[in-house]
Amino acid sequence: MIKVIGVQFRSGVRIYDFKQSSEDMRIGGLVLVETTQGEEIGTIKYINKELKSASGNPVKDVMRVLSDKDIARLKRLKLENPEYETIFKKKVSDYGLGMKFVDFEVSLDGEKVTFYFTAEKRVDFRDLVRELSRRIRKTVLLRQMGQRDEARGLDGFGPCGEEICCKRFLKEMENISMDMVREQFSGNKSASKVSGVCGKLMCCMAYEKDNKNKKKVEG
Repeated sequence: MIKVIGVQFRSGVRIYDFKQSSEDMRIGGLVLVETTQGEEIGTIKYINKELKSASGNPVKDVMRVLSDKDIARLKRLKLENPEYETIFKKKVSDYGLGMKFVDFEVSLDGEKVTFYFTAEKRVDFRDLVRELSRRIRKTVLLRQMGQRDEARGLDGFGPCGEEICCKRFLKEMENISMDMVREQFSGNKSASKVSGVCGKLMCCMAYEKDNKNKKKVEG
């Protein structure tokens, strides 16, 4: 058995396991890890999870825990380059791409810029990446996000008064249907009243469905 932490990245809700190599790791802390996309910074969502070691799919090590100095540097690099957002939006318009800017991040070494965006469908942005790299003279990565992933980056609250579920605890996004809404509200609520800050049907619509299924089994 090995101890692992769960790391979540900006572009998605899925959480990945990495080796818990020190006691300095705390929920909510930032870590630098190696992924298939290169070095990325993620947020620790859980610690002290025990996992059976699997030789076929080894758990990767954490490269480092970000210090207060590292975090301050990330913020400074972003504040020093506000023109990146303007450049991105201008180039997207020039290429006529259906992409909505969400945010950007600069790597710790200042040599890589990651742009986050939403789009209604998959976008071929290869030419855009080359143009952005040439324009800002950095390595450029683009990450497409879903509307729910975009909302997860906000400090939003649901009609229940609690922080939105995708921000607070959800690890997977379930497909929500109008059937779930009708089961709970008998069709008496409008779509605007059952939509979250992302514009999609609220994730909590799935909770009552699970309770009803459980009651049917018990009955």
